[in-house]
Amino acid sequence: MIAQAKLHPDPDAAVQRELGHLFADLSPLYHGRLASVYLARDVKSKATVALKTILRLRFLAPGNASRFRRQTVAAARLDHPHIVSVHRHGVSPSFLWYSMDYCPGGPLSTAQPMTVIECVNAVQHIASALEYAHRSGAVHADLRPFNVLLDASGGIRVSDFGILRSLGGVAALETKECAPGALDYIAPEQMVKDGVVGPAADQYALGVLAYEYLAGRPVFGATSAEDLVARRRAGPPPDLKALRPDVPSRLAAALLRALSEAAADRFMSVAEFAAAVTSPPARVVLWPEEATPDDDLTDDEDAPDDAAPSPVLRPRGKLWRIVGVVAAVLVLAVGGTLWFASSAATRSPTESAVVRPAPVTRPEPRLLDVEPAPPATAERPADPPTAPPATPRPLPPAPPAPPARVVVSSVPWAELYVDGRLVGNTPVADLRLQAGRHRLRLQRAGFRPYEEVVNLAPGQSLRLVGVVLQQETAP
Repeated sequence: MIAQAKLHPDPDAAVQRELGHLFADLSPLYHGRLASVYLARDVKSKATVALKTILRLRFLAPGNASRFRRQTVAAARLDHPHIVSVHRHGVSPSFLWYSMDYCPGGPLSTAQPMTVIECVNAVQHIASALEYAHRSGAVHADLRPFNVLLDASGGIRVSDFGILRSLGGVAALETKECAPGALDYIAPEQMVKDGVVGPAADQYALGVLAYEYLAGRPVFGATSAEDLVARRRAGPPPDLKALRPDVPSRLAAALLRALSEAAADRFMSVAEFAAAVTSPPARVVLWPEEATPDDDLTDDEDAPDDAAPSPVLRPRGKLWRIVGVVAAVLVLAVGGTLWFASSAATRSPTESAVVRPAPVTRPEPRLLDVEPAPPATAERPADPPTAPPATPRPLPPAPPAPPARVVVSSVPWAELYVDGRLVGNTPVADLRLQAGRHRLRLQRAGFRPYEEVVNLAPGQSLRLVGVVLQQETAP
């Protein structure tokens, strides 16, 4: 057991004794250096929750309990589909504690490398939660694999917003000797006394997470604070492309920028970082036949030669309808002129100058009193027997057309509707849609909806990223 737990020879019994009147069916899930997590049933709401307890004896500095209360209240106000909701909180003689949604999937593992699309999906969801928190005035400041959880449906959710800061920040961590890589997520500015810890620190931690998701190993693997500082000064992180050649260059470059030593050298926000990971700013091609060989919509030298082109965004509006009508009139006028000229060239000069009436033909007289003789009939030879028509062989069924793949993200998060059907909350990665015309709509209360109509071909990819919803103005 950890050294701090010696003051409680049986911490599980202490939790039962001090919190048993609030939570029933307590079952330990995790015992760590700073905290423990229990599966419990809230006696008041009857809901199954995760109860997190922090040994109070480690944080006896004046004001820590008050800061913890304020931070848990602020965390409870965060309402986002990718943030673990906080329900209740309090302070007991031995513990600081709070209850939150139970995520049965546990932490998102970094033990095995992810595929590129799995990593992009994770970054999009985590960045969506962080961007929402930053716009709400909250900073996580302790993003690490243990705080990225999987709920019952496999969705990614982030927990413990600002809890470490309320307990004294990085100074609260025992940084003398840690597991390799446990401290890699701490941004350089967090290691400086009285340093400003803002959204850029969360972006740095997300970059470390994404690197580890792809490489399957820590960025630096430092075992102490001194070791971490020395490894950072020695040079940039190991080249991700050397570890994973299949990672696109744009993704590796985005991670390297997010891991910049100076906060000012990183992206302006985690939303911008997530958009760079997903796709660079793409140019819109109205008519693909007008595209030149230099039009590279992905700006990725690692993209395969047979990659599907981007979907065609058809022009809309009165101006285009007017252009279409004028073009049709011109086509009819030119066609009529050419036809008249060709007809005139085939007539003789006299016929072209004089218009003569057509000759009148009179019908032959009929003899009404004479019946015509019936025609002679000859015996027809018997038709030769014909073979029954051959039954055609059924054609093999055509293979199904590959679906189009869509990635959509927005700031702030919003509900994505496809052809009027709710798909889920942004960001949405690797959404499969049948080829054809689709109407994409992003909407959220208090913001103007965003709508786009796209025509997707089989196997095409659409990246609608970096959409910023505008707030509705009061009438």
